[in-house]
Amino acid sequence: MSSTTLRASLFWLVLILISINLRPALTSIAPVMERIVEELSISRASAGLITTIPVLLMGLFAPLAPMLARKWGQETTLTATMAILTLAFLLRYFSQSSFTILLTSAFIAGSAIAIAGPLMSGFIKQHFANKMASAVAIYSVSISLGASIAVALTIPIINVSGGAWHFGLAIWGVLAVVAFIVLAVFLPKATGKVSTLLNHQKVPLRSLKAWLLTLFFAAQAGIFYALSTWIVAHYEQVGFSTDQASIFAGAFMGSGMIGALVIPLLSTRVADRRKLIAGVTMSSTLLLLSLTWSPQWYPLIVLPLLGITTSGTFALALALPVLETDSPHAASQLSSMMSFFGYLLGGIMPSLIGIGRDITQSFAWPFTFLTLLSLSMVIIALFLPNATTKNIVPEKI
Repeated sequence: MSSTTLRASLFWLVLILISINLRPALTSIAPVMERIVEELSISRASAGLITTIPVLLMGLFAPLAPMLARKWGQETTLTATMAILTLAFLLRYFSQSSFTILLTSAFIAGSAIAIAGPLMSGFIKQHFANKMASAVAIYSVSISLGASIAVALTIPIINVSGGAWHFGLAIWGVLAVVAFIVLAVFLPKATGKVSTLLNHQKVPLRSLKAWLLTLFFAAQAGIFYALSTWIVAHYEQVGFSTDQASIFAGAFMGSGMIGALVIPLLSTRVADRRKLIAGVTMSSTLLLLSLTWSPQWYPLIVLPLLGITTSGTFALALALPVLETDSPHAASQLSSMMSFFGYLLGGIMPSLIGIGRDITQSFAWPFTFLTLLSLSMVIIALFLPNATTKNIVPEKI
């Protein structure tokens, strides 16, 4: 194998490893949420903070990503995020009797993901310029893979380990350790010249398209993380066992890999992405309506379909900074803007759903709100400017 081929293979491996690590810290919580509420004697609104805090930090800290990349280099910064994420999972092992430790781990994990996420847009733009569609698809599928295996396997891991939910959460740190080792030992570090060129790009705050994409991303993030946090509890409440509800959640997350692969690829080939986005989000709206008011109706059909549509649009939202910009740093800047505003708005959703559940004693009305949020995405999609244009144009608003 030539050195060029080996180097290319390494970049593909790094892309997969980092992407897989961007969601288990959040989605592994869902299967044990009710157990955490019971054993730590906390409200569901408080439990929702375990997911809300990382998502909010993914917004607050996103603007730091381009700055850290300029100072330390993109690859060095990504390596550091995997080390920090490893620490977060290690703390979860000691959280069995301490909600404070669990929240601290959520804060640390959210900080690491907040920096790594936006930088991945620039990483793809820089190292996969000639294979953009494939890289975006692999990026999206790997994120969905990490999310799905965490929600599907956490309960089996807990059962094997003797019922210790804190071990089931901490074990996902193994993925972060592997990613850190590969990045630290094998990944070439960027030169200072690359960082110097990054100073000329600015966050596209005066772009109409950038703001519409940000609103779309906020709504999608809110729906995705609310479902990731509470879908197991929802099905438990309507009469299914924890094992059954976890299987449903696994089907939801696992099928997302199909949407994460297919929809971003389709978006690079259709004449107008608006129609594709609107059609997929309308499907999500109808499926959410079924999940909310007819949860007993074929969940192993409804949830996989919902997983395809929601993960597909979520993956597309993550991919749009790559598709709509013309340089690595421009991609990171747009991604950081979408993350900052989008995750701040969308990140409060798990706690809001938890509060709604505590007030109404049901997930029906809180999930109805998610359905309306999904409908708003259809409207946003229809108002997007021509999504086939390659670059973000600074349209004044």
